[in-house]
Amino acid sequence: MVTKRTSEDPKDAGGTRRRLSPEDREHQILQAAIAFFARHGFEASTRDLARELNITQPLLYRYFPTKEALIDRVYDEVFVRRWNPEWEEWLADRSQPLRERLLRYLKDYARFILRSEWVRIFIYAGLSRGGINQKYLNRLRDRHFRVIAAELRHEYDIPEPRDENELEDEIELVWATHSSVFYIGVRKWIYDFPTPRHLDRLIEQRVDVFLTGTPPVLKAARQR
Repeated sequence: MVTKRTSEDPKDAGGTRRRLSPEDREHQILQAAIAFFARHGFEASTRDLARELNITQPLLYRYFPTKEALIDRVYDEVFVRRWNPEWEEWLADRSQPLRERLLRYLKDYARFILRSEWVRIFIYAGLSRGGINQKYLNRLRDRHFRVIAAELRHEYDIPEPRDENELEDEIELVWATHSSVFYIGVRKWIYDFPTPRHLDRLIEQRVDVFLTGTPPVLKAARQR
């Protein structure tokens, strides 16, 4: 009788069974969990995840003691570790025109988020694990949206907001443009609907619309 090959006892090229190192096993479980939760959502059980990995649930819990611990690692891997710290530097670099900074940032950011696992996990998190979305969006707001709003005022000589409401108006306008990039992923991996072929050109058009329309709107609002 042939023994079924499992992920607990993989074979090397010579057919010899070998055990994964603890680091490799943890990485294997984490990557499988990302794909698993992207397909099934966070309500899916770790028992089913272990079954897909062909390992026991106790072995899974040896590396991730609770489901919450595993989800925290998924968040860290998908949303934090892949975050590019250069984005903030690009946005604040006044040696470059704002249009060029926004294009560089949004094109790179689009490649970061426009992946099936990223979009689907983010949507599932919003439905059942709101804290994940809130942590990520607060980070995005503080590190990117506020910077873009400040750089827009500087570039186009827009008066400073007089109160929190006017600052919120600025951030909402930034957010609307920014979220339009994320929505491309929603169309593709949530709605299964065709998306634009030329992403860079689309981003250029969105940035031009933002820079053409937003400054006069904000200047007019400051005069009321």
